[in-house]
Amino acid sequence: MATHLLFSIIILITTTTATSLPPPPQYNLSSLLSTLGFHHFSTATTTITATTSTTIFAPTDASLRSCPYCSLPLLFLEHSIPGLYSSHLLSTFTFATKIQTLASSPNTSLCITITKSISNSDPNSTTLFISGVEITRPDLFNDGNFIIHGIQGYITHLSPYSCQIERMTSLSFPPIPSTTPISSTVSLQLLNDAMYNLRLREYTIVSFLIQQNLDLLLQLTSMTIFAVNDGNVFGDGEHRFVSSFKFHIVPNRSLTALELMKLPVETEMVTMSGGERLVVTVAGGGGLLVPMRINNVRVVRMSVVCNDGVVVHGIAGPFRSVRRTSMGSWLDV
Repeated sequence: MATHLLFSIIILITTTTATSLPPPPQYNLSSLLSTLGFHHFSTATTTITATTSTTIFAPTDASLRSCPYCSLPLLFLEHSIPGLYSSHLLSTFTFATKIQTLASSPNTSLCITITKSISNSDPNSTTLFISGVEITRPDLFNDGNFIIHGIQGYITHLSPYSCQIERMTSLSFPPIPSTTPISSTVSLQLLNDAMYNLRLREYTIVSFLIQQNLDLLLQLTSMTIFAVNDGNVFGDGEHRFVSSFKFHIVPNRSLTALELMKLPVETEMVTMSGGERLVVTVAGGGGLLVPMRINNVRVVRMSVVCNDGVVVHGIAGPFRSVRRTSMGSWLDV
């Protein structure tokens, strides 16, 4: 009887102690992120208990200023993933690995995409990117409950297609028929999808320029953009592509690769730059030796992005205005 009583007392004490324990401590993420230098991002944090292992990719204040339309609370959830992912672990993942974020809902999954770049001079040096944004300060904080990486680059919201691998390539989009009726303006969702895919394909500057001109572009029914990739944007030393971005946009017209290749020489296309026009100076179909040229600039990559309202083609460099000569050709002014 005494033994049974002793066991009953031990069970009662254990149960009482367990129920009276305080809840797990809560992190003041706002103070932590602010201390680490992420002042703007710290204002958007939510309370997460210490028992929730989370990895946070924190953008710098300058990065957040590149996206004035973004919602900070949503960005915080889009840049947080459940589990602990050190930079070493991230570097072992295959290219374009996707991880679902805390911003996901039962109806919509939102994923970050992990990519990496290996230095030619040092094969052991790997630069990691999260959805096209570089991790510049890896493993900034790690206490076994939270890992915080610092990132810097042009920020946009995740695409609703971010978890779908088949949407990663523009070639998976169905061609847009030229006879498709135009009945509404381009949606923010289509532009977000375009910006997301541009960043993955090394057209980050173009994505940023679209973000800067959202109000204007949202008034269009569709658009074709001729874009210069990140490596060539500043190659001319004059930043012409950035300063003349509207000259590279054909409004209210989405020209797929097939439609563009069918345009004959001297076809003109109105741009968003004060009525200035682009001119087909070499028609498509000539192959690698005679590539298509617009305003004497080579078209180097078809359908970088192609969705239901936005088509982006890659060009070798920024456009210059052209004029007709007495010989019937087009030359740079």
